[in-house]
Amino acid sequence: MSYAETLERVSRQATEAKSLAVHTSRALNDLKRGRKAGLSGRDRFVRHAVLRALATGRHGVSHEDVWRERYRERAATGPATMTAPTWAAELAAVDVGEYLAEGRTPLALSRLAALGRTISLAGISTLKIPYRPPLDTGGGWVAEGEPIPVDSLDFGEVVISPRKAAAISIFSAELKKRATPDIEMLMDSALRTDIAAIVDAALLDDQPASALRPAGLRFNVTPVTASAATDPLAAMRADLAKLAGEIVAGGGTSPVFIVNPVQAVSPAFLPSFAYPVVDTAAIDPGTVIAVDGPSFIAGSGTAVVDASKDAILHEDTASAPIVSGTPATASPTRSLWQTDTLAVRVILETSWGIPAGRVAWMEAVKW
Repeated sequence: MSYAETLERVSRQATEAKSLAVHTSRALNDLKRGRKAGLSGRDRFVRHAVLRALATGRHGVSHEDVWRERYRERAATGPATMTAPTWAAELAAVDVGEYLAEGRTPLALSRLAALGRTISLAGISTLKIPYRPPLDTGGGWVAEGEPIPVDSLDFGEVVISPRKAAAISIFSAELKKRATPDIEMLMDSALRTDIAAIVDAALLDDQPASALRPAGLRFNVTPVTASAATDPLAAMRADLAKLAGEIVAGGGTSPVFIVNPVQAVSPAFLPSFAYPVVDTAAIDPGTVIAVDGPSFIAGSGTAVVDASKDAILHEDTASAPIVSGTPATASPTRSLWQTDTLAVRVILETSWGIPAGRVAWMEAVKW
């Protein structure tokens, strides 16, 4: 290596070290002031989607280039890396879990997962998690010198398999002309709405597991009868008590109630209501689901964000392959290039499961 090459390398390393020192110092100052250093997972994921979208269709421009245009701190001179603290972390879409759990409308799946267990689906095809069925116990009180009773313990299992949820959001090309905060707000709202419509709807329905999706919480669970009391408060007390009793009888310990926002206001009238309530529009008004929070298992895998302005899309919730011929298989279709629009696609791996007996639900409640 020549003297000039060595000098250049040393200079580059010194510049990178200076940049890292600057950002480390800022992070330490944030900690001293009691602030969390860096962006939230939600902000990082949204910015990643923005970078992918704004780089689309610009020849020779990468999403790293767009990051430098939109987000680079002017005081820093070092190269953008994904490993330095608070430095270009938006370039990698690794914060989907935090993204779904944060913001003004976190997913019901994320709020439920926070009360249970979350596992990584990286590199997993199928994961079997054992659990103890209710009333299946061993041991007992033993007199001095007497044998300890032993019972045959039979374990059930929850099977978690990664499933792919995907959504495509379409934006007009004028999106690129907006200020950065406006773009982030629009992207956040669109992606979150689309993902929630897929994930939360499946989480709370009564459909079985398949090669496409996990089973809904209500699958193979017979609804319990709602109270016939005419007083809404009395009916609510009776309904919640009945649902909690079902959870305890199934081996659960801490019920979580999932309700439509219409019902969500009612528990506020109960003094010292001690159990969590998850409200979501993904469940019909009048339907209430109780889940044993500690028993719920959520799986989180990889996430991929891409964008295009040249694709042809079949605009239908039941999408079909786009092929030539008569009659057309897919209709209606949209050419992004012809309509000067932009599509942002999010693909994420997720799954969930819960032991049998630890979900109860009812419909047509009177509160």
